[in-house]
Amino acid sequence: MTAAAAGWSGTAQVRRSYAALVEHYTAMTADYRRFPGLRQELTAFLAELVPGPVLDLGCGAGRDADLAAATGRTVVLADVTPELLRATTARIAVDAAVCCDALALPLHSDAFAGVIASGVLLHLPRQYTVTALDNIRRVLLPGGKALISMKHGGRDGWRSTDDFPAPRWFSYYEPEEFAVLCRKVGLRVAQLDISSRKDWFTATTERSEL
Repeated sequence: MTAAAAGWSGTAQVRRSYAALVEHYTAMTADYRRFPGLRQELTAFLAELVPGPVLDLGCGAGRDADLAAATGRTVVLADVTPELLRATTARIAVDAAVCCDALALPLHSDAFAGVIASGVLLHLPRQYTVTALDNIRRVLLPGGKALISMKHGGRDGWRSTDDFPAPRWFSYYEPEEFAVLCRKVGLRVAQLDISSRKDWFTATTERSEL
């Protein structure tokens, strides 16, 4: 899937940034030490899912996919950066992996009991968020749920940090503002949680009929 086909040219820069820092990013994010409370949130989310496989969208280093697989679920990895996806599938056992863009998921509709989208949709400008959310809803089974992690309280734009010294796009939402977009595409927001992890929040959503 090319960036042009997906609809946003900035995807290519995000991909290059992750590709340039695969080992560094993996070392930072392959476990939960830097993310207090996240393991508990995901464990609770996975326990509530209907039977069926789980999609880890924007899987990164595979931390969340590994946790989901440990519960006995079939897990599919998806990430836009092929270098990162190859490194992750070499490290952890997975059922399937696909290199794709969140704006154009090459996956069957009504396929997944759960979708984990941890810190991935925030790398899209606002005008593309609804498309990505609609893709998430489409691939969920009826009654399926998605756990989506986003950031609040910042200014949209390209940024790099000491921890990640390559440019990535960030879009920031107030939690209720993001919840409105979820509802717009037919994702009922069951829970909005402000995290203790700096400026993160999570939306637990469930597929509903439009």
